[in-house]
Amino acid sequence: MTKRLGLPALIIIAAMLLSSAAWAGDGKAGSTYLDVFAIGVGAGPSAMAAYTGAPGDIWSLTYNPAGLANIDRLKLGVSQIEWLEDTSYSYLGLGLPRGDGGLAMGLAYFNLGGVEVFNEHGTDMDESAEAYNFGFIGGYGFDVPNVCGLAAGISGHVIQANFDDETSTAIGLNLGVLYGMMDDQVHLGVAVKNMGTKFKFEGDEDSQTMTYVGGVSYATVPDQIPNVGLLVGVDAIMPQDQDMQLSVGGEVWIYEMLALRAGYKTGSEMGNLSYGAGFAYSDFQLDYTYTDYEDLEATHRISLTMAFGD
Repeated sequence: MTKRLGLPALIIIAAMLLSSAAWAGDGKAGSTYLDVFAIGVGAGPSAMAAYTGAPGDIWSLTYNPAGLANIDRLKLGVSQIEWLEDTSYSYLGLGLPRGDGGLAMGLAYFNLGGVEVFNEHGTDMDESAEAYNFGFIGGYGFDVPNVCGLAAGISGHVIQANFDDETSTAIGLNLGVLYGMMDDQVHLGVAVKNMGTKFKFEGDEDSQTMTYVGGVSYATVPDQIPNVGLLVGVDAIMPQDQDMQLSVGGEVWIYEMLALRAGYKTGSEMGNLSYGAGFAYSDFQLDYTYTDYEDLEATHRISLTMAFGD
């Protein structure tokens, strides 16, 4: 008997991930691989929706690894997403400055819960199986020598997809560049993600969706607007064999303590609107994001970032 993900849960989850270029391969029914790193980590970047051209921090690891060059302190980040159909996503990340850049790594766990089991003829077997994906990612971003304002980054990931007693593993590579100009008020970013091997389940193969992303951001300099900091961005996302998607969003910091964010993302299946807020105090920052997936349920994300040392 060939087991595969139940269609009801699969269609809902796939539709969500299609909107963020995260659904792997051709998206056929029965696929068991979901890209745990294309979901987007960190509630702040998720609320903005467009982060490829952002100046960068530890969350840049899954958006544009070139942004890691801006890590200036040891930082620890944790993120939790409550998703549809009793699914959840957890992420733990670490970043630290190294040489002329920053090094970061992260662990992700996507719990798909119990899903229905079908045989090879599509008959419901009236039973369920546990499914989950686990991933590790690590990367380094650095300032390119002798080129003012240019940073480059590289990251690699390992993803293990699990369905009942079946397991498949694939590796991937991500590359990115980030260029700052106009006194670093404007940044241009480009990234290529998911260049890697395939997942194999009982003879079936799922390719990682190689994705091209380009983004631009604008940020105010300190005191340009009294007690207010502004960051806005636009991304163009081009998954292989899928339609181009656009994301736009921004954040406003008030007194460097309270952040308000919003973003909008189009997709091949739907658009979705995100709202978020953040609170920073001393070396801690807490962020929350609410995302509306129109005909589907809303999702909730929360993340905490802690900085250490000078």
